[in-house]
Amino acid sequence: MILSDLEIKEALNSISSEVLNGQNFSRKAFARSIINYPAMMIPSVQEPIIKSLADAFQGEVSLFDPFMGASNTLVTGMKYGFNVFGQDINPLSLLISQVKTTYYSWEELKEAENSLRNKVSIDSSSNREIHFQNIDKWFKAEIQIELSKLKRAIESEPSLKIRKFCWVALAEVVRLTSNDRTSTFKMHIRSNIDVQSRNLSAVETFFTILKRSIKDIHDYCSLLFKNGLIEDNKYKKFAEVSWGDSMESVNTDKTFNLLVTSPPYGDNQTTVTYGQFSYLPLQWLPIEDIDVNITMSYLKTMQEIDTNSLGGKMIPKYQENAEMLFDKSETLKQLFDSFDSVDKKRARKVINFFHDLDKSIDKISTKLSRGAFMVWTIGNRNVNKRVVRNDLILTELLYSKQVELIADLDRDILSKRMPSRNSFSETMSKEKILIFKTVISA
Repeated sequence: MILSDLEIKEALNSISSEVLNGQNFSRKAFARSIINYPAMMIPSVQEPIIKSLADAFQGEVSLFDPFMGASNTLVTGMKYGFNVFGQDINPLSLLISQVKTTYYSWEELKEAENSLRNKVSIDSSSNREIHFQNIDKWFKAEIQIELSKLKRAIESEPSLKIRKFCWVALAEVVRLTSNDRTSTFKMHIRSNIDVQSRNLSAVETFFTILKRSIKDIHDYCSLLFKNGLIEDNKYKKFAEVSWGDSMESVNTDKTFNLLVTSPPYGDNQTTVTYGQFSYLPLQWLPIEDIDVNITMSYLKTMQEIDTNSLGGKMIPKYQENAEMLFDKSETLKQLFDSFDSVDKKRARKVINFFHDLDKSIDKISTKLSRGAFMVWTIGNRNVNKRVVRNDLILTELLYSKQVELIADLDRDILSKRMPSRNSFSETMSKEKILIFKTVISA
């Protein structure tokens, strides 16, 4: 039965607060725990929303996430047999998503695990495979040697899909065995006492994580198989992910009737520094195994990915672009009118962010079919002791493009891995899930 818009609204508004707050979610579901990526979407929160909206369509559902992160939205869509496409500017996000949208059998993964164990055990070399500025600051010598053994073993694996799986495990090991403090998204060195007192083995950590990841991905792939969605050892519908900057283009010729995404709450340099989180793992991962089409020099600096993400750069013709945004969003205009001249300069990053988000919406909209639904999960934040109503500003930006809000859901952030504050602003303890329809009714 195809649901009407009114029935869709009623279904969305009937979702319980326990579900929206993620109180029933499992960290292992949907292969979520193969890497501890920042600010991951919770599949159990998105699932009832996605399912309700899917009931509004005749025929197939095609889901799109232009800021896919760890691709939890995509794998949730795959569970229901949707066609899915995702894009992200972070190469580590792309690698993770390539793995999570690929079908793996238990047998091939266990065979790879046994092969890697054997290769590492007979590797007596103390050569260090990776060299970059300040590597000795971030990795103890013995960790560099063990990571190098693992890198050589993975590189010798003939199957690219297996190498990708192992590179994700290695990325998590790099994060855990480096001298970087894992309690923050930004790169901060541990104290000398802490560094010296840590007695970790990269090899032991890798095989612990690999074993756990094999189980998690097998559980998810088994669910797809049980649902009749695997054919000839592949997901039977369309599932594709791409490296790309959604401000500039969306790298597919397909169109979609459902968008589900969660952009940053502000620029990546002051909210979630995905690029800094990814900087050390990406040093150890070969670009040719991720995507040879990646053009960004993402290892140039620790800030490179974040600088090239939403709000990461000062926009040209600042005042002109700010006025254009104010014409679209009265809420944004009122916020800036409340700032004095000093605070206006300090808060320019807010304008940079919404300028880039607005550009992205224009690119994204070209890939949505008439009557498509859009689900945006976004939080508000404090800047210069004032609340930036990201939810209202986004709603106004979309309304200016003939997109209407049909439901507005609140959720407490109980488990989403987010920083509580930074030097520029504080983030909030709640999120909004905003559901839109792309064509305003006459």
